[in-house]
Amino acid sequence: MPVLTSRREGAGTLRLGRAIAGTAAVAVMLGVVGLGGVILAGPALIGATATEVLRGTGFTGATVTVTGLRIADGWQGLRLEISGDSGPLEAAAKALDLPMSGRLVLFGALVVGTDGGAVTVTPDGCLPAKADGLTVSGQRLDLPQGATLCAARKGELLRWTPGSMTVAAELQAPRLDMPTSSLRAEQVVLRLGQDGTGRRADATVVRLTNTAKPAPVVPLAVTMQAVQAGEAPWTIDGTAKGANGLLTVTLNGTYDQTAGTGRLEAVAKPIRLAENGPGLAAISPLGATFLEKASGTLSGKATLSLTPKGLTTAGQAVVKGLAGAAGPVTVAGVSGTVALSSLSPPVIPDGQKLSIGLLDVGIPLTDGTLLFGYGRDGRLDVDRAEWRWAGGTLHADPFELSPDKPKGTVTLHADGIDAAKLLELIAVDGLEASGKLAGTLPVVLAGDTVTLNGGVLESAGPGTLRYDPAQPPSGLKGEEGSPTAMLMGALTDFHYETLRITIDGQAGGELSAGFSLRGANPSFYDGYPVALNLKLSGALDRILRQNLDVYRIPDTVRERMTGSDQKDH
Repeated sequence: MPVLTSRREGAGTLRLGRAIAGTAAVAVMLGVVGLGGVILAGPALIGATATEVLRGTGFTGATVTVTGLRIADGWQGLRLEISGDSGPLEAAAKALDLPMSGRLVLFGALVVGTDGGAVTVTPDGCLPAKADGLTVSGQRLDLPQGATLCAARKGELLRWTPGSMTVAAELQAPRLDMPTSSLRAEQVVLRLGQDGTGRRADATVVRLTNTAKPAPVVPLAVTMQAVQAGEAPWTIDGTAKGANGLLTVTLNGTYDQTAGTGRLEAVAKPIRLAENGPGLAAISPLGATFLEKASGTLSGKATLSLTPKGLTTAGQAVVKGLAGAAGPVTVAGVSGTVALSSLSPPVIPDGQKLSIGLLDVGIPLTDGTLLFGYGRDGRLDVDRAEWRWAGGTLHADPFELSPDKPKGTVTLHADGIDAAKLLELIAVDGLEASGKLAGTLPVVLAGDTVTLNGGVLESAGPGTLRYDPAQPPSGLKGEEGSPTAMLMGALTDFHYETLRITIDGQAGGELSAGFSLRGANPSFYDGYPVALNLKLSGALDRILRQNLDVYRIPDTVRERMTGSDQKDH
């Protein structure tokens, strides 16, 4: 990185230049009195002078102590062993145009020399640094393994003349924790430089991890650059990559150091999840708790906004053709754009809209629309949910539930259901119906199970129900004149006046349907009116075999069906 030079020591100096202003003070004194004079002055006077200059820059509680003093190897200058304490940073916050608190300590050895009228400061190795209670713009910053301050590319850390100061520094930290934002950065390197009124900062983070459990995103490798012209805000750009190249994010933003405000936008390139791939777990462990075996295309952006009051986050997620399983519920063809008012914790404001091609909660719902939100309490709040089903529509009462542990009842209201299409879902050979139905379907969610409990659909008018399979199940085969045979004859062309269907069952398990009919078969005993109650249950190959019941059939018809009217002949 090129060494950049400042024209003014005041506002034109990098903030890091201010932080090592004590070192600059030593350099100034060397330029005035020369090396010999400094040696005669002694470490105490050097430390006191550096302390005074550092406090003059705004660090009113700072101290600089010189613990060792000798001629550097090769007569390149004077080697100073120093210890610098920033004092409470709250006192320097105004001078640095940066809201901060805490304390910084820097120690190590510096070589101070002269070069053509300029005073140079070069570290002998790197200077270890420690932070205590450090916060910047409301964000707590912890350095559990400390940090080091080095000269960029092992050159000069600082060059000073009466008209300018140059800083070319590199700050290294094995680990930086930001607990307020649930972030941890590992192997952090920050390079700083300045040229006249132009400034530049380059940062790399080998591994940036969200420490929330589960994390909203997998660890990322981050590279960023920031440039400032004059006193204008900094402009920022960079990239973040993770998930073995599956996730690529571009970074753009600004930072106004005077106002203490900034904004960073991260835009993710479209991510295509393969149908048989690792799913959302590859990019978002948190997302994988909501949707397993995910496939489809995802993209989105995240926004970080910095104010003197702290850091806020927001985002936007775009899904196309998303499919997967949310516990016992299967979804497919999910598309839409969802806004997030917070990323950590994730918060989705009410009124977000998704279109859903398929939602299988024990019955297949298609062409759905969902208006929802997601709160800080981890609960999904659904204001509106509508689907197409069996030729009609279903809409749900507003409901709330926890996506990772769904529990409760969602009541679906059915309208305009086509009886013919409903029976197509049951797919029983020879079973047909006509007419329109309406009613309610309570869906009970309990952990890993979804159950239809007490669903009722009733006819809006007359229609037909026919059961005439080519090969009736063995349980429905009976001798001519038997109750079973007579009932099968009645159902071959039953014209109902009222039809009531009850539906119960578990997603992925057995379905039980009850039919209550009132009407007649024109060909069955001259169209004599009867009422039938049928229980259809079991796996599909056992439909119509269990709990067959016939009731309210007139005695004369019942006798003919059972043959009891002929027993005296």
